[in-house]
Amino acid sequence: MPAHTRPRWKRIATCGRDAFYRIGTLLDRIARSRSGALLPPAHLRKYYYRTWHPKAFAEACDTVRTELILRGLQPEHRVLDIGSGIGNLALGLVDYLRGSYEGIEIHPEAVAWCQQTITKRYAAFRFHHADLANSAYNPRGRAPASAYRFPFADRDFDFIFLGSVFTHMLPDAVERYMREISRLLRPEGLSVASYFLLNDSTRSAIDAGRSFMSFRVDHASGLCRLHDATRPEAAVALDETFVRHLHEASGLRIRDIRRGNWWTGRAHDQDVVTAGLNGSPC
Repeated sequence: MPAHTRPRWKRIATCGRDAFYRIGTLLDRIARSRSGALLPPAHLRKYYYRTWHPKAFAEACDTVRTELILRGLQPEHRVLDIGSGIGNLALGLVDYLRGSYEGIEIHPEAVAWCQQTITKRYAAFRFHHADLANSAYNPRGRAPASAYRFPFADRDFDFIFLGSVFTHMLPDAVERYMREISRLLRPEGLSVASYFLLNDSTRSAIDAGRSFMSFRVDHASGLCRLHDATRPEAAVALDETFVRHLHEASGLRIRDIRRGNWWTGRAHDQDVVTAGLNGSPC
């Protein structure tokens, strides 16, 4: 829902919340003025992780690093991080990656912090802003994600990661990104992306009220369910058959699916799909 159509009390509450977070950032900066650690501002940590405690961000860095190394990330790889946020993957890899890293993100303040702080210290880690429209996170974005072409050459990357990106995109945009991933991957390359995948088991759990998000709203496409009809991209669960079809149509072969626990009510743990170009060795 565009910001100008939201109820006035919600707009006031949002402004008050943002002001409170920025006060927290100022106090956090004063408290850590002598620390050399690369830590995003407190209000950005709160925005991305719902807590500004530094431990939560450190855990996010360690968790994604471990996951991707287990899924085939090598030190010499050239990495594309789609939805790079406030740099948790980048900071998780600064002492591991010998290749290079490109991050792309729709939140301009997050990109600016990463450019000014991470790239300044680690030149092989670069960040780019994509001004794409998203009803939940960038409603005034200039371009639709369903028509976006990433600003990189064909076969430019060994490893492409999308952490909690497809969980905020509608089917037409997911299809576009999948084709772009296929274009950008090198022949031996890998993509790793997280999803909320809808299948018989997860639908039954959602309908029984066990999922940590309701996902009760059917999208008009019939290919996904939404958590909030007024902000469709706030959280999206995609039909697993559709996701499998997109991989096949884009020339990508699914190597593995690690099933998350998001639908059980036990944890906010997404499904993780690892894929490579068709014809690449397993």
